[in-house]
Amino acid sequence: MPDVKRLAIAAHLDEVRDACDFVVACAESTGLDERAVYHCQMAVDEALTNIIEHGFGYEGADSVIEVFCEHDGDRFVITLVDESPAFNPLEHTAPDPDEPLDSREPGGWGIYFIRRLMNEVSYARLDGQNRLTLVKLIPEGSALPAGVGGEGELAFPVRRLENSGVVVTPAGRLDSNTSPRLEQLLNQLLEEGQRWLFIDMAEMTYIASSGLKILVSAWRRAQDQGGDVLLSGMQPRITEIFEMVGFDMLFRIFPTLEAALAARSKST
Repeated sequence: MPDVKRLAIAAHLDEVRDACDFVVACAESTGLDERAVYHCQMAVDEALTNIIEHGFGYEGADSVIEVFCEHDGDRFVITLVDESPAFNPLEHTAPDPDEPLDSREPGGWGIYFIRRLMNEVSYARLDGQNRLTLVKLIPEGSALPAGVGGEGELAFPVRRLENSGVVVTPAGRLDSNTSPRLEQLLNQLLEEGQRWLFIDMAEMTYIASSGLKILVSAWRRAQDQGGDVLLSGMQPRITEIFEMVGFDMLFRIFPTLEAALAARSKST
């Protein structure tokens, strides 16, 4: 008989992280590798955020979303159940990754990521409930991993440079809860005239589509002011997300902060 675990959360953004941590623990217990666990984490983050925003209209704090994780042979199955009005997120038109980069809207990538990161995605309306099912296949012979290292609140120390530049060093998770704080910081820096933003991501363990949206918005504002947003030190699983939507062609990305700073020096 499949092993099924359940978690119930309030339909509020503050609860999404607990659900992601629950899914990560369940995924790790199946033997999925670090990359696959990260995919499950991001898919659930995007799906729950979508349910809370579009299903409940941010007014579901008194409602419950159930998260079920099931290890069934070579399948890790995540099912999200809620009682918001009938809402099929798979009917949402995802952005086109082939659209020219300079004309893309910065948001709306959640469902695209879910479909790309999971092996199977399906929706059903049963007994007055929405049921979204996400499946990740478990490769034969998978070994138990050490963990994905996605814990921790996002912190972002700031170091101001000469010539209208600043280094921001986020550490931890950039998701729907922490993105607004980074957005506020980047907007403040841009309004101060700090038009060259160096985002050192060496200690950042996770990014959701909400984080991508913030970075793209800051990039556009910096470009309008004659500056730029330069990224450095990305972990491979975050690089994969950028490449998936073509943002590696939008941003200038460097292996280290030192390389990013040197590139700016050469261009001035």
